[in-house]
Amino acid sequence: MNKDRFMQSDLYRSGLPAGPLAAPVQHAGGMGADQLASWQPRVIPAADGQATDTRNDITGRGLRLAREGRPREAVRYLKEALSADAAHGVAWNNLGVLYQQNGALGPAMDCYGRAVKAVENLTVAWLNLGWGLLLKGRAGEARGCLQEVVTREAENRAAWDGLAEAHRQAGDMEEAVLCWRRAGRQGMDRRTAWVRSADVLLDGEDPAGAVSCLRRALLDGEEAGIWARLAYAHSLLGQDAPAVRGYSRALELEPHRPGVHYNLATVLLGQGRLREARRHLEAAVRQEPEDAQAWSNLGHVAGELGAVERARGCFERALEIDPACHEAWNNLAGWHEQQGDRRAAAEGYSRALDLVPENSSYLLNRALVLAAMKQPEEARKDLDELCRRQPELAEMLRDLPAFQSLAPLSPQGVEGK
Repeated sequence: MNKDRFMQSDLYRSGLPAGPLAAPVQHAGGMGADQLASWQPRVIPAADGQATDTRNDITGRGLRLAREGRPREAVRYLKEALSADAAHGVAWNNLGVLYQQNGALGPAMDCYGRAVKAVENLTVAWLNLGWGLLLKGRAGEARGCLQEVVTREAENRAAWDGLAEAHRQAGDMEEAVLCWRRAGRQGMDRRTAWVRSADVLLDGEDPAGAVSCLRRALLDGEEAGIWARLAYAHSLLGQDAPAVRGYSRALELEPHRPGVHYNLATVLLGQGRLREARRHLEAAVRQEPEDAQAWSNLGHVAGELGAVERARGCFERALEIDPACHEAWNNLAGWHEQQGDRRAAAEGYSRALDLVPENSSYLLNRALVLAAMKQPEEARKDLDELCRRQPELAEMLRDLPAFQSLAPLSPQGVEGK
């Protein structure tokens, strides 16, 4: 998924919509995922001037084989060397790096563990072990390993970086931000430190704090990704005008950002600016043509603007890409209902409900179309279920014209028991 796309989960929470078209939904990019994905384990090089030292020679030869693109030979050589000298912590660490670089994280973790057992003060191995545990989501254990590093090397930026991620995974956002800032003082450029802090605050549902951090980051230079994050934080705060300005500035700096086009369109839709929203959704699907959600939302906007056939084509394209896109099923059902094909509409709403049975909006849409099809028993079942879920709306639902011809709701449906 595009890393510029974020999720604003409460913006379009399922409710009881006036019409059958589902509202647009924003997506999530993994806020804390980029740093984990970019982590590279550290090798320990051979020391200069010690070519006659047996352990040092083993280290140097293993690294040479790896640099020459012969990782299997490097692994075999280090394993043979370790069978003769199991206390060679540097060799264990470098063997772990080779495993991890080739996708074998489990064996790599075992090697890092053996490395620190052999040489307790081997900070690089503690660092690799800590980040490996982070990759496995074991934040508590990772924190202990990384604390070993900063105890010995108080200015180790990678360790502070990892501690921040460990605190973030554990939900301790205040400590995470403190660690990010500590990392920023140990070599990370100041702008990156502020952006990382903002990401932690966004994960911790503190958009106001994120806005403050991102504004500080922009003082050190503009970047499209920072403007996109700032816009997202403003949208979380319900501040549409600065959100639009932020997304627009991000696109001025880097026009080819489909996730930013998508998010800007979402804010514009909330403001009723349909033509502008359509322009950005067209850009989103042009730049990322396999995005089912963007196609579905583009169909929504096209239908609102009267482009009926374009709307249907967009919904169908969304479902070609992702048959599990429930918003597209709901929207296509609404399209069929508007064209008078109630049977196809009921089928579409049912497909959407099969995917997300808890969605009350889709349930209401199906109840309405079933009532219009003169299928009172099926419509009443849906209506009873709606009232069970949201008993405070039972009276309002009962008064809807579409349901006037139905028999009275059951006491269980009305009272929500």
